[in-house]
Amino acid sequence: MKKSTSSILVGIVIFLAVLGWIANSIGWVWLLVIFAIALGAFLDPKILSGEKGKHFKFLICKDKSEAKENQWYRLEKWKSPNLLVMKTSYSKDWKTYYTSGLPVVGVTKDNRTVDFILMGDQEDFQIYLEREPDNPVDPNAIKIMGKATVKGELWSRQIGYLAKETAADLKEEDLDARPDSVYLPYGGKNLGLTIRVLIRSQAYKKKKAKQKKG
Repeated sequence: MKKSTSSILVGIVIFLAVLGWIANSIGWVWLLVIFAIALGAFLDPKILSGEKGKHFKFLICKDKSEAKENQWYRLEKWKSPNLLVMKTSYSKDWKTYYTSGLPVVGVTKDNRTVDFILMGDQEDFQIYLEREPDNPVDPNAIKIMGKATVKGELWSRQIGYLAKETAADLKEEDLDARPDSVYLPYGGKNLGLTIRVLIRSQAYKKKKAKQKKG
């Protein structure tokens, strides 16, 4: 035990001596800069828990005009390195159900975080909604599903649910969805995910009503 403690103390002394030598050579300011860069690289949100060595791909943009459709990005000026958003589009037959993204409920349960990390940055990643009328708790339940090609195989995995109140409000609607934002799970944080829920536009409903009359 004493020998082990002595070895640790010797190691600390050597480390401090080397640190002092480096600081004297380049200055303490530069040493702190190098340390900050190294720490930032270590905390890079591309390095995630979920699958060892898995890098979540995204763009870093100066402004929103640089963002590409259907690809995750964050702006340089954002303080949080965890937060990403996605630019998406939809036809005039659809409109957004709510003005902002809706949270995915239960995304941290089971293996859903890992499944999202593996699927979420693939080029063909899509979000879609699936009703679950045989749900024993809520017959209006709406599952949030993710789909993407992972390692050459087409995956379709549940990543959560819509909130119960939202599902009840949407029980008579045709639905579609798009990814909105993600809060990446690193540094002890949990995955957070929001989606854009789409419902049929009034123009589409009027068009369909006319077709029925005709």
